[in-house]
Amino acid sequence: MGALNNFVLNFFSTQRQKRAFSFAYNIKHLTCVILAAHPCPAGYSDIFRVSLDKFLFPTGKCHSSVACIMSDRNISASSNEKSQLKVYADLVHLYPENEAYIRQYAELLLDDGQLSSATEILRHLHQLLLKQGEAGKADSLARQFPQIGRIKNSDSPRREDMTRLLPSGMRNRLWLKLHQKRVGEGRHLFRRGEIEDTLYLVCEGELAEFIKGANGKPVLLNLIQAGDVVGESNLLVPGAHKTDVVANKNSIVAKLPRSKMVAALDNLPSLKAALQRKADFRRMTALISSCPLLENIPLDMRQHLAEESFIRQYPAGTNIHTSGDKLNYVDLIVRGEACFQLQNNQSLKELKSLPPGSLIGDTAAIQDGGCPADMRATAALAIVHIPCDAFKTVVEAYPPLRNALFANAAKQQAQLMSKLNEFQTQQI
Repeated sequence: MGALNNFVLNFFSTQRQKRAFSFAYNIKHLTCVILAAHPCPAGYSDIFRVSLDKFLFPTGKCHSSVACIMSDRNISASSNEKSQLKVYADLVHLYPENEAYIRQYAELLLDDGQLSSATEILRHLHQLLLKQGEAGKADSLARQFPQIGRIKNSDSPRREDMTRLLPSGMRNRLWLKLHQKRVGEGRHLFRRGEIEDTLYLVCEGELAEFIKGANGKPVLLNLIQAGDVVGESNLLVPGAHKTDVVANKNSIVAKLPRSKMVAALDNLPSLKAALQRKADFRRMTALISSCPLLENIPLDMRQHLAEESFIRQYPAGTNIHTSGDKLNYVDLIVRGEACFQLQNNQSLKELKSLPPGSLIGDTAAIQDGGCPADMRATAALAIVHIPCDAFKTVVEAYPPLRNALFANAAKQQAQLMSKLNEFQTQQI
């Protein structure tokens, strides 16, 4: 105990914000002791904890939005680790805006395997940093702990301010006013299947972009704020719209004439590159959202996967994976068809067809294992490759996806076993 500071602080003094402290306070024979567990040259000191809840919060009310996950009932570590968790639970309860305590508590929860609680604590810290104007720290936290489901606030194609890239004439307020149209809340700007080659700039309000999901219900793809554009894919490659765009609130958009935009793209390479990045990103988000297993996860998580993923083409007959291969990517088939197959008596037997929307390698995110069988392209194939690390962080951040993946893995295993039994019966 000599390694710790041996001074006593009055609980109601202004010094209570210090990180490393100990204090004793006796009221009505109740002694409250908190000893901070920070390393020192002599090593870690013993940690003791006495709950202050009855003294500090007699009404049972909590001063923090994160107090609801301060319960000790799920702590399953050793006695020393349990003590540290309890200490930091109280410290965060007392000092809900202390970055050091929140971060240390989250790391202890992660070490103890309490992923959901750690994720909520990290989300609280992320919001706190943004509230304090520490955007750089918030971005760094999101990169270190992507399971919080929040992506960094800069350097993303979905957050580029397109207004500043437009030709100066199109940024003129009078010019914009002459080309504006109002879109009432709930009204369509355009519908899927409509043919148009116009780019729209959102001047006020917010638009929402949707595709039709596997069950026919709309799936949100994008929220388009003031300063952003929509319709860039049709400007670059004219054709029918593949999505519905609806005003999320009363909005004003400016219709940018195609002739002027085409000329601007020739003269402003930065504008053309930004529009292409945005079109590619939104297309990737739509492809990922077309998967029945992924369409219901939160939008920011699907967009995170889209930012990390890439698409690759394979000709028919290509052997994609071999049975047992360790996979570095989760594969999402978006066009064409593949199959799992088995070499049997000098012939190839199809175990399971893999149509668009199929995921391969997703079980590696919830349990160890490789590719369940040889995988071969039966037609020209397009696959979105999602890095396993990015996929795992989304699974950790969104427990319903983990449950869906377990159910899908059990279903797939049953189908493969049924087919194998069928082959064995035929041989007999």
